[in-house]
Amino acid sequence: MENRKLFDSNRLKRVLKRKCAPGNTTAKVLCQPGFPLYYMLRNLGWLKSEKWWASLSLRAKRVNAIRMLARRGALFRQVKEWRQINKNEQIGAPDAADNAGVPDYCNKCGLCCEVASGMADFPCPEQMPPGWKHLFSNGLGRGHRFCPFLWEDNCSRGGMCSIYPLRSNPCRLFGADECDFFWKSKEPLELSSRTKILKKARWLTKHLNLRPAWERP
Repeated sequence: MENRKLFDSNRLKRVLKRKCAPGNTTAKVLCQPGFPLYYMLRNLGWLKSEKWWASLSLRAKRVNAIRMLARRGALFRQVKEWRQINKNEQIGAPDAADNAGVPDYCNKCGLCCEVASGMADFPCPEQMPPGWKHLFSNGLGRGHRFCPFLWEDNCSRGGMCSIYPLRSNPCRLFGADECDFFWKSKEPLELSSRTKILKKARWLTKHLNLRPAWERP
């Protein structure tokens, strides 16, 4: 099954890394392998259809978008540190987190993770760092449209669960039928349009004081 991801964020990340403004820590986090830049751009696409977002001024949209990126970046750093500390343990080994146990029907499109919150029913809750259950249950706040622990798999150009060994029981029960339902819905495909992704990236980089990769002199 062909992956629905139509935009490769690796190229954009490489350019952002070269062009990011000095001291722009938010932009630097966006460039890191694994950071869900593609899903953040899709997230902004979702927000365009929401009344509260549409009612905001351009300045307010910019402030909210940067705030969302900063919040997402802060958690990304926390999870990255946790994975590094536990890299020799079964619960946090990168191979276990990224590959082991992924069902055959999963092509890492990430559509099932484009839900901001879920039932915080974990098989080993004592292994979860403080506060992570709350984040999974309630999300990262208004505007965030996908799971706090969804990362990019830069090799497959798909998504990955950054805490896969600790994932919730509802995630474990997510089956092929549910996957097929998401796969056949039209909204995710529309948001995956390369034109729309580039438009959102152009808007985002403008407000990060960065030069978009596709605009050459």
